[in-house]
Amino acid sequence: MRVVKSVAVEDFEFRGSIKGSDVTRLKKAFAEDPHIRENEAETLLRLNRSCPIQAPTWSEFLVDAIADYILNQSGPEGYITVEKSRWLIAKLASEGWIANRAEFDLLVAILGRARWFPLSLATFALEQVAGAVVHGFGPLRPGQGPLAAQGVPGTIGEAEVALIRVILQAFGGDSALPLTQSEAEILIGVNKVVAGRNAPPAWTDLFAKAVANVILAENGYAVPPRQVALRPWTAVDDPQTTLEEQVAASLAHLRYDYHTQSSEERALARLERQRIEIVTGEEIAAEEGGWLTERLLSSHRPSAIESAVLVHLDRECLIGEPGRRLGVGLGGYAA
Repeated sequence: MRVVKSVAVEDFEFRGSIKGSDVTRLKKAFAEDPHIRENEAETLLRLNRSCPIQAPTWSEFLVDAIADYILNQSGPEGYITVEKSRWLIAKLASEGWIANRAEFDLLVAILGRARWFPLSLATFALEQVAGAVVHGFGPLRPGQGPLAAQGVPGTIGEAEVALIRVILQAFGGDSALPLTQSEAEILIGVNKVVAGRNAPPAWTDLFAKAVANVILAENGYAVPPRQVALRPWTAVDDPQTTLEEQVAASLAHLRYDYHTQSSEERALARLERQRIEIVTGEEIAAEEGGWLTERLLSSHRPSAIESAVLVHLDRECLIGEPGRRLGVGLGGYAA
């Protein structure tokens, strides 16, 4: 008989439901023997899919049990290696997409609890949100609930913005790590789709801070931890406020949060990046120097938010050489 911690689970699957009493029995079994084996973790994930009717207490139990297995019982403690990341993605994803919202919430919860995890796991999570925004499908667009309030392709809601922020802030833990090119590329792709579609002020705030983070890092600034760099600011939600004013409000604290990076800080930043690579077992691909700044200042026409960020950074004398400011002409936008 297939069991989890001496609790028969065939009955759960036969009736297609998990009752509150079932969760209580499972919790008692795990309390008596806290060690979770791989086949038991797999059984819990299978139950989550095969039992669509679930007690309110099930989701929390599932998150705690799988997070404990991933972070504490399959070594190294508190970290997610590339091997554990591949196992998790394989169990959650069906043809690249997570099957349901409970499993997406599980992934986000694990990322929030892990000290470090591979960049590929972060981009996998971001792509789940991007898929919902760009294509209108995936676990975040089931057709009902707050995330589906704007559930047509090409739209983004505040709840989805909040999820993106959580995922971005989780990567790197307490490290002062700028956004990577792979993360930024996903955000740029989302912005191309939602631009001009009445995206909420929260998106303008997050995307502006993300773009500024990459550009300032490219221009030799020491970046703050992501919890600081991407913290939500009270967005200006006045219809009379221009996009440029919204961006300026979001970036008002850059001078307090960023400073010119010393040679010692550059060396420490490289060591911190290497430490994450060693712990997770996955290399963070080297990025072409100044890739975003060069792209936005080239013949490519930046989006309205990207242009507003460039204009703000130039106006505040944070980028560009003294006496040779960028001024007008940013992809056709006037400063």
